[in-house]
Amino acid sequence: MLTLQASINFAKPIFKNTPLQVSNQEPALTAANMVLGTMLGPPMKWRFNREEFNFPVSTAGGTDYAVVLRQLGFLETLWIEDAAGDIFEMSGETALAPSTAQGRPEKLALQFDDNQGNIVFRLNKTPEQNYTVYGDYQQKAPLLTSAASEWAPVPDEFQYIFQQGFLCLMSLLVNDARFPIFENYFIARLLGAQDGLKDQEKNIFVANWMALTQTISRSQGAVNAGVAGRGK
Repeated sequence: MLTLQASINFAKPIFKNTPLQVSNQEPALTAANMVLGTMLGPPMKWRFNREEFNFPVSTAGGTDYAVVLRQLGFLETLWIEDAAGDIFEMSGETALAPSTAQGRPEKLALQFDDNQGNIVFRLNKTPEQNYTVYGDYQQKAPLLTSAASEWAPVPDEFQYIFQQGFLCLMSLLVNDARFPIFENYFIARLLGAQDGLKDQEKNIFVANWMALTQTISRSQGAVNAGVAGRGK
């Protein structure tokens, strides 16, 4: 698996050997984490990053169920299966109010998350019989902690995406004028690998990405202005 160090080695000659690890492996480490988080965060959906969970529900269990899912990023598909093997699709909700109604649950909310992997799911109805709830989810991005960290779970075959993303953010941080070129390559290749996204999802992603890069650009401008001011 390719590591962050491989990306640093790739980028340094492009930036004329400008240091990419000035203090405590920064800014390269944070830039890489931002790229990985962007690739694995919503609305991006990858087959290599997909996992499944399931848990039994019953009348005695009520509407709330605690499940341990330490790598849960966001939910994709939900369904429920009865004792006879019949399957019914469920919809996901942001939150649900408590309910005393009984019947086949049709909605599921990720109601509580303690950030330690302990999740409480809530059904919109108390089951009138025994069922098993199933779901597919995308795993959250792991934290890169050093230059030796791998880009996993992203396979090396997608280096044409994450290497461009790394070049994009690093060019912004080192004030390289080629930032728009690297940015266009990164966004085009990332969205090109996501054929299942709706146009609205793509537009939201692009808007969020632009807000992120503009924030970085303003912060970097403030830093540069401060350094210039101290030099006078």
